[in-house]
Amino acid sequence: MTAKMRAKKTNSTIVWAILGLLILSLTGFGVRSVGHGGSQSVGSVGNEHVTVDAYVRALNNRMRALSQQLGQNINFEQARLLGVDGQVLQQVLATAALDGENARIGLSVGDEQVKSNLLATEAFLNLSGKFDETAYSFALEQANLNPAEYDEIIRTDSSRSLLQSSVVSGIEASETYALALLHFVGENRSFRWASIDPGLLAEPTREPTLIEIKAHYKANPDTYTEPQKRQITYVLLTPDMLASEIAADEEALRRLYDEQIDQYVVPERRIADRLVFGSEADAQTALADIASGAKTFEQTVTERGLTIEDIDLGEVAKGDLNIEAANSVFAMTEPGMVGPVKSSLGPALFRINAVLEQRTTTFEQARSELHAAYVADAARRQIDDDIVNINDLLAGGAELEEIAGESAMVLANIDYAEGNVEGVAAYEEFRDKASRVTAKDFPEVHTLSDGGIFALRLNGILEPTLNPLAEVHDHVIVDWKASKTRKRLIEMAENTKTQLDSGRNFEALALSPSIENEISRENFIDGAPAQMVTRVFELDLNSSAVVSEGDTVVLVKLTDIQAFDENTTQNKEIIVSPSARYSRQIGSDILDAYVAALQENAGISLNQQLIEAIHTQIQ
Repeated sequence: MTAKMRAKKTNSTIVWAILGLLILSLTGFGVRSVGHGGSQSVGSVGNEHVTVDAYVRALNNRMRALSQQLGQNINFEQARLLGVDGQVLQQVLATAALDGENARIGLSVGDEQVKSNLLATEAFLNLSGKFDETAYSFALEQANLNPAEYDEIIRTDSSRSLLQSSVVSGIEASETYALALLHFVGENRSFRWASIDPGLLAEPTREPTLIEIKAHYKANPDTYTEPQKRQITYVLLTPDMLASEIAADEEALRRLYDEQIDQYVVPERRIADRLVFGSEADAQTALADIASGAKTFEQTVTERGLTIEDIDLGEVAKGDLNIEAANSVFAMTEPGMVGPVKSSLGPALFRINAVLEQRTTTFEQARSELHAAYVADAARRQIDDDIVNINDLLAGGAELEEIAGESAMVLANIDYAEGNVEGVAAYEEFRDKASRVTAKDFPEVHTLSDGGIFALRLNGILEPTLNPLAEVHDHVIVDWKASKTRKRLIEMAENTKTQLDSGRNFEALALSPSIENEISRENFIDGAPAQMVTRVFELDLNSSAVVSEGDTVVLVKLTDIQAFDENTTQNKEIIVSPSARYSRQIGSDILDAYVAALQENAGISLNQQLIEAIHTQIQ
C-alpha cells in the first residue's frame, strides 16, 4: 500500500513538472501589466498582426533557452546586449509573414490533424502514454486559454510547418559540393625541404660603410621612430599583490574541496551517439546492415532524417542513462557499437566513440590549487570591499598619490604606447582606458579581469619622434646586415632551386633535407616559414619553390600528391556530413529569402513605442 502511494505521488510530481514547463511555454514570465492588453499589436506584416502576448511569449522562451545554454539566469538587459530582442522581433515577424501567406492561399490542416497533434502532445499524456483530460484542462486554464483557442494555435502552427516544408522540400545538395570541398581539404602531400642558412654562405656579410648606414636609416624612418607615448600615472591593486597577506586554514580548504568534489572525482564516462528506432526489429535490421557493410552508421542516421549532431550525446556518465542502456554502454571498454538496447526513448543503437576512465584527484593532490583559489577569492572580496572607499576618496578630489597613501593600492608611472603589453599594459582593460583617457578626465576606479582595480591620470602626450642616427647607429648596422644577409640567402636559394629543378637532389647540393609525408593543408611544420605548407599545395608534382619569412629562407620540393579517395569506406562516410549540412543551409537560405519576399510584398509596420513599453516591464 505504501509503495503504491509513493509511486502515485512520484508520478503526480512528474506530471505536474511537465505541466509547469508547458504552462511556461504558453505564457510570459517576469512581465508586469504593460497596460495595453495582450491582444494589441506590436507590429504587423500585411494584415497579419503580432500580439503583445505572442511577442512576450517568444521573448521569454528565447531568454529561458539562453539561460539554460549559459547555465545561469539572465535578465532582459543582459539578453538585450546579446541582441535577443532584435532576433525575437525578426522571428515573430517571419512567423506573421508565413501565417499571412497561409491565410492568403487558404492553406490549413484539418480537424483530424489537429486532434492527432493534440493527443500526441507529451505534456498531456499520463505515465501509461494515454491522453490525460485533467492535465490538458489544467494547462489551458493556467495559460488562460480555452480548448478552441488552443486548437487554433495547433492548427496555425501545423499549417505554418506545412508551408515551410513545402518551400524547402526536395532541396538536396548533390555530392559535387562535398566532393569539391573534400578533394581540397582531404588532399595530402609529401615533400622535402631544407633551410638555407647563413652558415652556407662562403663568407659572412661585411660591415656597412657610413654611406650605406645613412642610406638605410633614411630609407626606413618608421623603424627608428619612437611611437606616440601617453605619460600616465596610475594606482593598481591586484589579488596577487594581496596574496601574501591572506592565510587559509585546513578546514576552509577541505570545505572548498568538498564543494567542488565533482571537479576532483569524475566518474568514468563515454562519448557516445544514440540512434533511436520505432521498434526493436527496425534497430536489428539497421545493425545488421551496418555490420555487413551494406550501410555505414552515418548513412543510417541520414536516412532517418537526422544528423550526427542530432544524435550526439557528448560525454555521458552511467547515471545519465537508464539502467539497461547504462549497463550495455559501460560494459564497452573500447569504441564500438552496442544494441539494440532499450533506452529512455525506445530501442536504440549506441555508438561509443571514446572511453574516458574515472579520474580522481585527492585532497592532497589538489591542495595547492585549492589554496591558490581560496587566496585569490579572498583577495578579490577584499578588493571589492575597498572599491567604495576609494571611489569616495576620488569623488572627494583626492589625487592618485593620496589614494596610494591611504589604501593598499600601489602608485606607478608608465609611458604607454599602442602595442605595449608589458607590465600593467598586459591587462586589456588598462590598455583600453590608457589609449582613450584625456587630460580633462578625472581618475575613476576600473576593474581588471583578474579581480584587480586601477585608476589612472594622463599627464601628457609625447608625439612620435625620429631617433637621431647617433642613438640608433648600432641598431641600423644590425638591420642593414640582416637585410643584406637575407638577400644573399634568397639568391643562393634561387640558384640552388635551378639545380634542383634540373634533376639534382638535395644531398648532391650539400643539403640535408627534412622529409614530410602525407601533410595536410592544416599542418604546421616546426622551424619552417608559416606559409611553406600553403606554398607546397600550389606546386606541381616534382617542382620546387623558395619560401622566406623574416630571416628564415627554405627550399622545398614536392615529391608526392595523395588525392582524397572518395571510394574508401571511411571517406564515403565523411562525404555524407558536408552534403547534409549544405542541403540544410540551402534550405534555410531559401526559406529566409521566401520570408523576406513575403514581408516586402505585404509590408511591415511596427509599434516601436509599445515594444519599448514592453521592454521596460520585462524583468
